[in-house]
Amino acid sequence: MKLLRSIAVALVSLTAANGFAQQQSDYDVKERFKATYEAIRVDIDSARTAEQVAQIPHRIESLESEYSHHGRLISGAFYPKTFNDMLADLRDRYAFAKEKAMLIQTQGTRIIELEGIMVTLNAELEKLYTERKELLAKLKSTETSLAEQRELVNHLNQNLAANDRLVNAMIDSIFLPFGRNIETLSAAEKDALGKKLEKADIVNRIAGIAQDNIVFLSSTRLEAKDYGVLVGQYYQFKNRWDGLRDKVTVALAARNAITKSKMQGKKAAEAAAAESEELAQQVDATIATWRSKLESSFWTSLAAEFSNRGVRVQQFNDPKSFAASIRSYVEAAKANGADTRVFVDEIWIQRIDKDWKAALENESMLGKAEYASLDKTVSQLHKEKFNWQIVFWVFNVIAVVVVGWWILTRKPKKSPEQQPVTAKTNI
Repeated sequence: MKLLRSIAVALVSLTAANGFAQQQSDYDVKERFKATYEAIRVDIDSARTAEQVAQIPHRIESLESEYSHHGRLISGAFYPKTFNDMLADLRDRYAFAKEKAMLIQTQGTRIIELEGIMVTLNAELEKLYTERKELLAKLKSTETSLAEQRELVNHLNQNLAANDRLVNAMIDSIFLPFGRNIETLSAAEKDALGKKLEKADIVNRIAGIAQDNIVFLSSTRLEAKDYGVLVGQYYQFKNRWDGLRDKVTVALAARNAITKSKMQGKKAAEAAAAESEELAQQVDATIATWRSKLESSFWTSLAAEFSNRGVRVQQFNDPKSFAASIRSYVEAAKANGADTRVFVDEIWIQRIDKDWKAALENESMLGKAEYASLDKTVSQLHKEKFNWQIVFWVFNVIAVVVVGWWILTRKPKKSPEQQPVTAKTNI
């Protein structure tokens, strides 16, 4: 009986020992696989040359060969990812790294040249930023005269325009190696483009241009002729952003997807796209604020041209309502025979047509055709008048000329003393 009990205890102990050994073996397998898998993935992501990339396929094959008979164990340990999913992930990363290495190799010289351009542009942008801060500080000072303020406004406007040009040059330098159609780019090319956009902080630079213009409008006393330049600059910038928006969003989404894939797996692309779209929407919102600020200042200042001279017109706050207001005034004036000399001579001819025309003729405002139509409508009130003052001055000039001519051309009469005496002869 004691013998049987001893045998049973021995069997139980042996079984437990085997179970523990098995558990320890399974744990070792999982840890070794995980360490090898992570090492390969890190090397793939950091590979930059064709030589580095060339070593990857053999390591993936060795990993598959060594652990294929532990497939079920690994799939259970890394659920929801399976053993095959993890191998497929490595192969996808390898294909991406291979293409990226080729891109770097083929465009190496060009990229180095463009990097030099980027460094120069960054330095210039920093100088403009420092200068812009100083100009805005001077504008806010109460000690500057009106003449000094006008000079500061012109200088600041030139600074903003230069900043805009430099950012555009930076964007062109980034996109140049990749062509215009981003949809035809491979995943590796999109990632490379996104990386450059990210490094140059392009989205924030674009938003910064809009924000600087908002501050400029809030800090500056503008004149009518300033708006022609400001309106043109705004719509050029807006059109530029509209053309870039989708390209920038797609490139940054591709870049972010690679970064997030380590943590979020298949959901990385969706998360990256959402994040890039959110950045683009922030730029949209800043540009919309710029437009609102500019248009409010523009239409308020234009309305003051009428109210400051005692001319009542219908309220307006956009191109459509402005055109309707002018036409309504003209029709009413023609109907009741009102005196329109101030409206026509002092406001329309001397102010609108001279200083506001450039902004109003912008195609995003009235446009040239609509402005010409309004100008023709206003000209109906400008009746030709007989100007007696001009006649008076012309008569005086003619009189002076006639008198001068008469004086210069008349023959003087000879005096008696000057007449010769004829000698008489006696016969």
